[in-house]
Amino acid sequence: MEGSKLFLVLSLPVLLIVVLSRLKSLLVAKPKLNLPPAPWMLPVIGSLQHLISSTPSPHQAMCRLAKKYGPIMMLRLGEVPALVLSSPEAAEEVLKTNDLKFADRNLNATLNALTYNGTDLTFAPYGERWRQLRKICVTELLNPGAARLLSYRHIREEEVARFIQNLTTLAGAGSPVDLTKMIYRFINDTFVRESVGSRCKYQDEYLDAFRTALRQTSSVTVADIFPSSRLLQLLGTAPRKVFTARSRMQRVLKQVIREKMEAMDRGDDEEGAGNECFLSVLIRLQKENSAPVELTDNTVVALMFVSGSIYSLIASSDPSILFIRLKLNW
Repeated sequence: MEGSKLFLVLSLPVLLIVVLSRLKSLLVAKPKLNLPPAPWMLPVIGSLQHLISSTPSPHQAMCRLAKKYGPIMMLRLGEVPALVLSSPEAAEEVLKTNDLKFADRNLNATLNALTYNGTDLTFAPYGERWRQLRKICVTELLNPGAARLLSYRHIREEEVARFIQNLTTLAGAGSPVDLTKMIYRFINDTFVRESVGSRCKYQDEYLDAFRTALRQTSSVTVADIFPSSRLLQLLGTAPRKVFTARSRMQRVLKQVIREKMEAMDRGDDEEGAGNECFLSVLIRLQKENSAPVELTDNTVVALMFVSGSIYSLIASSDPSILFIRLKLNW
């Protein structure tokens, strides 16, 4: 009983803040829009009650709603409007026919903390800067037809052989095999060698921070769905945890960059001419000031983070698919 009273006392101020924020937004005059069909909504929380009902998961709830309201449906998650597409034709309209109109997305507080306020490649606004940064990544790292990517072939072959050897050793010894973990490490080992030129002694720390940040961004918090409330932004724990994880990843990447720059200055870099890793290319472009956009230290760190996320999250060799998914936050 005492615990219930304490919970009620603590939750009432938060509920009051949410209600006042919602009332404030309702009092502001807004133009009437021709929006898609939508299920009934409640004050303050919008459509959230439909996603936390008896249906096991939100995507199953949206599937059920789409059968009633059609392949293009409008939801409102607190203050945030969300367009839900559930047919190939509707997806083609957004992903292909009207791609540029839907290129930019709303950033919640948690993603803002992870993406340098939307200035990295993945969540940057569509424009000249984004196109030039994308061009650098595609040309120097992801383009299957590029000679640089072909030069990485021996790395991929060595890592595959190492993966198979480890798997064979564990299976032969009768030890349990965590295949998911092994594949995850294989992908990241390959990325690190192709991007940095060698294995990274800080890799475990980086991956731990990356997984921590990923867990926080995969859920929706009160701060994310009520962005107009400054108090809820301050009270939100997910943005703070993500910022801490980002700082850990940034510290690792800056150390790796510093070591690579020192090796290049000494002339004892392991790579041969014409066989630069992705990081070496970025450092060279930064020193020569020959990139089409300014490559600051934070930009280099952000590009390294994005390229690492690609290898960690998406097992694909088609750069067009990679960047479509990046821009749409798949």
